[in-house]
Amino acid sequence: MYNRIYEKLDQIKDLDERVLLKKIMNSVFQSLEQYSEDTFNKLEERVFNELQYAKEKYDIYSIIIKRNKIDPTDDFLYPILDEDMEEKIYDTTEILRSLEEKKNKDMFKIFLKCDYLIFKEFINSDIKIKGIIKTNKKDHEAYFKVVENKQYTDKVSRLYKSFINSGITWTTINNPYIHKIADVVLVGCEDRIEDNEEIVKIEVDFGEYSKYVEYDMVPLWNIKELNLKCNGYTMPCIDKVNYEHDISIIKEGKTNGYLVDSENIDIDYVTFKKESITIAAAVKDTMSWNLLSIIAYDKRKIQKYEYEFMTNKVNINFANKLAFAKPYTIKTKTELARVINSFQASKYLRFNDIKLQENYLEKSKETYDINDFIIDEIRDQNIKKVLILYFEPVDKDNYLNKDILSFLVSEIQFIYPEYECEGRLL
Repeated sequence: MYNRIYEKLDQIKDLDERVLLKKIMNSVFQSLEQYSEDTFNKLEERVFNELQYAKEKYDIYSIIIKRNKIDPTDDFLYPILDEDMEEKIYDTTEILRSLEEKKNKDMFKIFLKCDYLIFKEFINSDIKIKGIIKTNKKDHEAYFKVVENKQYTDKVSRLYKSFINSGITWTTINNPYIHKIADVVLVGCEDRIEDNEEIVKIEVDFGEYSKYVEYDMVPLWNIKELNLKCNGYTMPCIDKVNYEHDISIIKEGKTNGYLVDSENIDIDYVTFKKESITIAAAVKDTMSWNLLSIIAYDKRKIQKYEYEFMTNKVNINFANKLAFAKPYTIKTKTELARVINSFQASKYLRFNDIKLQENYLEKSKETYDINDFIIDEIRDQNIKKVLILYFEPVDKDNYLNKDILSFLVSEIQFIYPEYECEGRLL
């Protein structure tokens, strides 16, 4: 283009005009070239400042601990629900109101250290359980029911939305403990509890299930909730609608993984850098943002606990890096075994075989869908065949076997969305 313009200029016979026009054109092209170079350099700098997705930064670790054994100085594990850290206090007025209105009232949580099928049987029994409400004046005979707790799975569902909104690939959370927590619900009382009575203790007879019940258990994970304000002023985006909010993460730790909490207002996009996070949203004023920090695992800081750590971590090697870098299709049992064995959780179960069949009986299911909050709106659920995956447990007495099996099967479900995946132990 430049050559053609200068060819035309050379055809001008008046030398003075030719010199003047050449000076003008040189000035224009020089400014244009400088502008283009500056723009390209800024774009290049921005691209290189963005961090590549590192899967290991988003590995979730979980455990369950007795409340009185939690270390408040621990900077790796945090309670999934803050309310679990508080001593249970019963409001007599609320309890009386619920009884008068014939409404069920949640009293406390229990953890059942048992096989998934035993937990399922207990929850589905729907029987009234006898118990005693002890107050500072007398004992009251009462009736209770046990229902499955949904607070923790709701928190995982919210976490999933945060992954998606932040543009980070979702991996199923391997946290078997939260799927064994139940709410003890008050459904009735033989006599009236007076307003001036103070509830001191509640005793419930769980019968044959009493040997599995653990009290005051708190599920923890390596996710810390943050509220950080952006640095300085916001910068308008090129679309003239959104503004960029830059948030420093230096103090929180550059080795951690970060997510923008889904509870925030509508966000256009999120950019992760080495020392900051940039959020583009239709908000001009500086504000505080809710973030989630996934604390990096450090073996040196890990304490010894009664219960075992669970994680969705994948063993990183060259083959797995290539496989996880792009979508992949699994066509053979050997390839499927490689994917399953890449998870650290596979040390508890050995993959054995697969079988495809038309349908199955719901009663025979040994697994549950951990990602049941992800609804497949594209495929017809009624025409799916069933893909059964068979595993052999390393320790047949491990009460978490079916929960770990559910984790592996739920992750395989992403690979085979055309099938209904189910797992079974041999």
